[in-house]
Amino acid sequence: MSKSKLALLGGEPVCKFEKTELWEPDRERELALCKRIIDERAFSSTGHPIAVEFEEKFRKQVAGTKYVLAQNNGTSTLLAAFFAVGVKPGDEVITPTYNWICSFAPVTLLGARPVFADIDPETLCLDPADLPKRLTDKTRAIITPHLFGSVCDMDPIMEFARKHNLAVIEDCSHSHGASYDGKPIGSIGDVGCFSMQGGSPTGKPVAAGEGGVVATNNRHYYERILALGHLNRYNLKDELTEEPLNRLTTAGFAAIKFRPTNLSLCIATVALDALPYRNRRIQENYDKLLDLIKDVPALKPVKQYPKAHNAGYYGHMRIIYQPEACGGLPPEKFAEAVNAEGASLGGRVYWGWHRTPPYDTGMAYYDDGSGPISPSDGYEPPKLEDYPNANAVIPNIMALPTMIDPPEGYIEAFAQAIIKVQENYEDLL
Repeated sequence: MSKSKLALLGGEPVCKFEKTELWEPDRERELALCKRIIDERAFSSTGHPIAVEFEEKFRKQVAGTKYVLAQNNGTSTLLAAFFAVGVKPGDEVITPTYNWICSFAPVTLLGARPVFADIDPETLCLDPADLPKRLTDKTRAIITPHLFGSVCDMDPIMEFARKHNLAVIEDCSHSHGASYDGKPIGSIGDVGCFSMQGGSPTGKPVAAGEGGVVATNNRHYYERILALGHLNRYNLKDELTEEPLNRLTTAGFAAIKFRPTNLSLCIATVALDALPYRNRRIQENYDKLLDLIKDVPALKPVKQYPKAHNAGYYGHMRIIYQPEACGGLPPEKFAEAVNAEGASLGGRVYWGWHRTPPYDTGMAYYDDGSGPISPSDGYEPPKLEDYPNANAVIPNIMALPTMIDPPEGYIEAFAQAIIKVQENYEDLL
């Protein structure tokens, strides 16, 4: 492309599309399934065929585990998972600092405390090499978020966890359909957790409005999750077989109701059936775009581990900006220029929880000043210098859109917008 005036400076944009995504969910099927629930007045009926069939289909097609339970949101699945593996007051749970708060914050409701680990600067996932630095005699579990579709390096994580008798919770909320070494994510650790927030195509890969799925191969953990959050589930008494759980009533441990509405599972069923097609198309389009911009030095694709098969890609695909390739131009300015050309280039989303309230200083949860992250209870805020990878890479994280069925020519125009900014970056300095 010859040098031309950037749209940000008054030039003509190169990417001119009113609509950038042509794929639509099967609305007629969504309506038909929801109508069935409405006609039957089965909004919260446990054991309804739609709910039972969804759990079984999700178990086979996504989780690959022996046991699956649908819940009302992804956060409740994580809380249930931490409870199941025995996280309790005074424990610590290791989590990568670049992560979403719902992945680790539920441990504080159990009286435990998150301990932040550094990230791999090439994958943006938990850095297994940093785990020994975060281990203490209070460590009980590790949470491994497969963030934005990128799968964690599970072999060294699991080896470390087994060596130190730690539970591993996989947060699969962004990455439905992904795998590691041929195994579905969610089936590798002790418990897998999936969010179903939002609606297709912009929500979680299997979206239900609000919903979640918790999965495990461990019968003991499965029964603890049932007993915690599945008040009056249709098969609760038959499923609780272990002592002392088998002595509980259908109220379980605490009469908590984590189950989703059946209307949500109608929407999720349609999204689940479309997942293989969407994952395939998103990957094809991502590969095409990366090939078109492979000679753009300002943008470096996020690495994928050799055994990983990334998928899902909630929140768009991450790419790492290289400011030195644009004379030190700030990432915000580069993104602003690309967006002005008509191409959507997003930013980092999170700064890293080691430098974000309330975890950067600690905070009392209760009026008496106490709590799991209260300095008066011994909470020591993370030290900024202990996270060199996160500090260096997070400011330069950008996001390419996920594209299922974009209009003809859109990917090419998107690439041209990036190339144009790369070629004319000096005009922005």
